[in-house]
Amino acid sequence: MVTRPHATSLPPVPASLAIATAILWLSMPGVAKDMITYLIPWYDHVVATGPVAAFAEPFSGYTPPYLYLLAALSLFNGLVSTMVQIKLLSLAGTVGLALAVRHLLMRLDVSQPERAAALVFAMPSVLLNTALLGQCDAMWATPCVMALAAAVDRRHTAMLAWCGLALAFKAQAILIAPFFLALLIQRRVPFARWLIAPATFMVALLPAWAIGSPVSDLATAYFGQADTFPALSVNAPNIWEVLQALPIGLPLAGLAAAAAIGATAAYLARFSTLFLGHRALLSVALLAPLMLTGLLPFMHESCFFLADLLAFVLAATYRDKSSVTIAILVQSGSTLALLGSLSGLTGFVMLGAAAMIVATIRLAGPLLQPAANDNPLMARQIGRSKLHRNGNLW
Repeated sequence: MVTRPHATSLPPVPASLAIATAILWLSMPGVAKDMITYLIPWYDHVVATGPVAAFAEPFSGYTPPYLYLLAALSLFNGLVSTMVQIKLLSLAGTVGLALAVRHLLMRLDVSQPERAAALVFAMPSVLLNTALLGQCDAMWATPCVMALAAAVDRRHTAMLAWCGLALAFKAQAILIAPFFLALLIQRRVPFARWLIAPATFMVALLPAWAIGSPVSDLATAYFGQADTFPALSVNAPNIWEVLQALPIGLPLAGLAAAAAIGATAAYLARFSTLFLGHRALLSVALLAPLMLTGLLPFMHESCFFLADLLAFVLAATYRDKSSVTIAILVQSGSTLALLGSLSGLTGFVMLGAAAMIVATIRLAGPLLQPAANDNPLMARQIGRSKLHRNGNLW
């Protein structure tokens, strides 16, 4: 059982679900811009052409797995409004996400995993993403969480398969890629096994390719979207949301890309050599999406979704002041950004950026300190890393 300084009891499952149901019911009639601009037209295309024929050529900016689910949903067209159907699909993805969080917490031997997982439904950013936006972020975050659970169990084949599936659902899964790459290097997983992730990604494209969509278009569905959102930050609560509001006049997109590349290289150099116990594993996993989403250009308000979940898992596992504070800051940052995007008030996004930057600094500080006597956590990790390299435990 994971040791914690405070064995705080969590709310009962029915209480969490009751609160979430009430908010979902009140939010269901809301219509977001993306729903009108993208999701409903995609669904209407599937209904008009048929759930199979719709894939004869690319018709959306998403890779196929989510579209397969839209196609299946079209079989029930007319039972309720299109908007409600799409939101119910998003809710189904959230149910899968809560189950994945429960599975991860059980692998970490956390007490009250059902109560903790039920709180996923009550997280403000999850509720906004599901009930108002009707987005599919839970569907790519779910395999990421399952991949992390497989990493805890050192089941690397399953971990890589889950990673490939996450990327097939949405390219945002790349935001946690540095963590899994560092883990593969540290654990010396044979390179041939790394190919499981891209192979899973390609298998997910096969049905649409077999029907007629060019595989090159399917695999590169997201590449052209940077031109769609020319702003350096599209309501993402990161440093660029603040800097783009200042009269700087410098080419910040190049600076953002360089910062993200440099930070990723430093992350890999740091964590690909350390043995990571459970707490360090969760912290380093959370740092990857916080770091990349905080530094990459063209991010939007939902890009911290996975960071929200991982911060929650860290807090639900250890329930100490540090992890709970980080989770509150990350959740506040995402929620404020979503509210700012929905209302058009950029001040909310700025406040969210401040919260997210503070959370990243608080998380990264202990992880990046030298492994000396003043940082016993990382000192123990390095000691165990040397043992694994030089002894029989490797």
